[in-house]
Amino acid sequence: MNDIDKPGADLATIPIELLADAVDALEEGIAIVDGANRLVTFNRRFRDLLDAGEALVPGADWATLDQGELADPNAKSWSDLAERAHASGAKHVELRVLGERYFELTYRPTRHGGFVVTRTDVTDRHLAELLAREREMLLTAILETNPIPVVMARVSDGKIVYSSPAAQEMLAGSTNARAAYFDPDARAEYIRLLQTHGKVEDFRVKRRFLDGSVKTMSLSGALTEFGGEMCVVSSVSNLTEILRREALIRRVVEACPAPVLMNRAATGEILYRSPMVDQLFGVGDTTSVYWADPADRAAFLAALRRKTELLDWRGQFVNAAGDTFQASVSARVIEFGGEEVIVSHTRDLTADLALEAQLDHQREQMFQNEKMMALGGLMAGVAHELNNPLSVVVGHAMMLEEEVRDPSTLRQIAKISAAAERCAKIVKAFLSMARQEPARMEHTAINDVIETAVEVARYGETHAPVSVATELDPDLPPVSSDPDQIAQVVINLVINAAQAMGQTGGQVTVRSDRSGRDVRISVEDDGPGVPEAIRARIFEPFFTTKGVGQGTGIGLAMCHRIISAHKGTIRLESPSGGGARFVVALPMAEIESEQADKAQAPHQTRDAARVLVIDDEPAVADLNAEILNRGGFDARVAYTAQDASAHLSSGPFDAVLSDLNMPDMDGRGVYDAVCASQPDLARRTGFLTGDTMGATSQAFLGEVGRPFIEKPVSPSELRAFVAQLVSGGPE
Repeated sequence: MNDIDKPGADLATIPIELLADAVDALEEGIAIVDGANRLVTFNRRFRDLLDAGEALVPGADWATLDQGELADPNAKSWSDLAERAHASGAKHVELRVLGERYFELTYRPTRHGGFVVTRTDVTDRHLAELLAREREMLLTAILETNPIPVVMARVSDGKIVYSSPAAQEMLAGSTNARAAYFDPDARAEYIRLLQTHGKVEDFRVKRRFLDGSVKTMSLSGALTEFGGEMCVVSSVSNLTEILRREALIRRVVEACPAPVLMNRAATGEILYRSPMVDQLFGVGDTTSVYWADPADRAAFLAALRRKTELLDWRGQFVNAAGDTFQASVSARVIEFGGEEVIVSHTRDLTADLALEAQLDHQREQMFQNEKMMALGGLMAGVAHELNNPLSVVVGHAMMLEEEVRDPSTLRQIAKISAAAERCAKIVKAFLSMARQEPARMEHTAINDVIETAVEVARYGETHAPVSVATELDPDLPPVSSDPDQIAQVVINLVINAAQAMGQTGGQVTVRSDRSGRDVRISVEDDGPGVPEAIRARIFEPFFTTKGVGQGTGIGLAMCHRIISAHKGTIRLESPSGGGARFVVALPMAEIESEQADKAQAPHQTRDAARVLVIDDEPAVADLNAEILNRGGFDARVAYTAQDASAHLSSGPFDAVLSDLNMPDMDGRGVYDAVCASQPDLARRTGFLTGDTMGATSQAFLGEVGRPFIEKPVSPSELRAFVAQLVSGGPE
């Protein structure tokens, strides 16, 4: 055993080399300084840590050694530091070398007036402490400036360990977290959740403030250990403003007139619905009961998942009353709570569809009006071409009736005349319907009109199995009507009834009676009747159920137009025994206090009143002149404008009867020429025309205010008209 290993060995007996080796093996640097501040000795570690170079030798002046920057602000120099170490015993000093490394020095005085210096590298420890202080300062700055209150309180008793400035303002001097809870049980539940899950987010509690108000707060916290105690660190949010905004949003959504719905996409379970949803669909927990057909919801969901958003998707739904209706849905798929959720609003299309139907009907009416205008233009052209030959046929037939006395010939002439007049009346009725002008009213015995119309219909109807009978009230008052137009209505209704029965035959009955202030005409048949599906359309222009070539679809439309112009009504009824019944109601004529109408006899004129007849159709001009000549007039004929000018310059005339539409000079040209050459004769100028529908003709006649008569006319009508012109009226 070595002497050094022996118990109680005296250090003096230990070899100096062994002690030197032991000191060199230490991690700390050690140096010994004598009472004169001279370096006695040092170990290798001291030399390495000091990095003093050749100046570090025994006997060196301790005060002059470059040992780095003193970190102690109270020490003026190393000598001062040594003296203070003598006076106070052991002294710990930190110094910084080159601003990068830190050392800790320990001074211990010796019995001989010197001291022993221990030098330890504490750079790592110093940097760690510095970083910890910086982090602490950063955390403190964050907590101090954070507007969200942060509180750390002990779990055991609720004592507040730390509170940020924002929390201190909220706590108003309270030192215990329990005071923040309106309900004490809420804190116990909060702690229980923290102990179960480690942390809690958005735990809502109510807190009473010093002013007596109670507000909802949100706590988010976690457990931590501090000072040997379990503490809870909580951030506190005042939800008053958030809840106010939520209440505002809820109020807006609930007041919104559109039904707003939020439901799970997978199951249809409703998460939120506005009051309008219950009003529209009724109360329910799932949207599946809203759909009339579940397949529609499946198609809707597939389209929504494919596009993530749908606008105005239409489907059939069931409303609160259990009725099916059509609606449009606008929806979007969002993620809520980790699952697909549909947010949508639904719009009831019932009113919109009704409006669309109304607009479609109005568009159809406009289309029909356009067709009627086109038809009117066509009719005007056709009428102009037909009126001249019809005038010739009618005129000559009537003149033959005045001359012929043979009964057989008269019957043939009567048939020709009746057929021609029927054609003329049809053309006139079409023109009246197309130009939508008021009818020429007169007091009319409706039974006479019915009998005439039935005779014409019988003559023109080819369906042998059909019989037409009349049941007329003999005591009916007169009506104010255009007899030709009313007769055309009856003819159309009778012929339609006969055609509806076809080859099977049947009975058509025309009746007249009185109902209140109306005189009624009913045309009834025992045929198949009118199907319910088309009853609303039978009076539309060009609507027909007849085959191609069998009907034009204008007959009933014309009847409706004529009766409406007479301020009457026409309707379809279904008799109990089958068939169809059309009922026309016309207002009775007003009783006039004036004298009875004057007889329609031709005006008396002086002998051989000279009349100039102007017409570009020689046959019409010659016929009219012959009719007038036989009536006691002196009629001269002009076929062209040059002929008319020559006649007007050759001598005076008592009246001028001119066609309205002529190729070289129209009615306006004739009237202007008469006004220029013989102004007085202009007051005795009238027009005979087959076209009063054209805009130019209507404008001219309305402008000059001269009388006119439409082709074809009977001889008596023509003579009466010319007689009025000769007498200077009407204006």
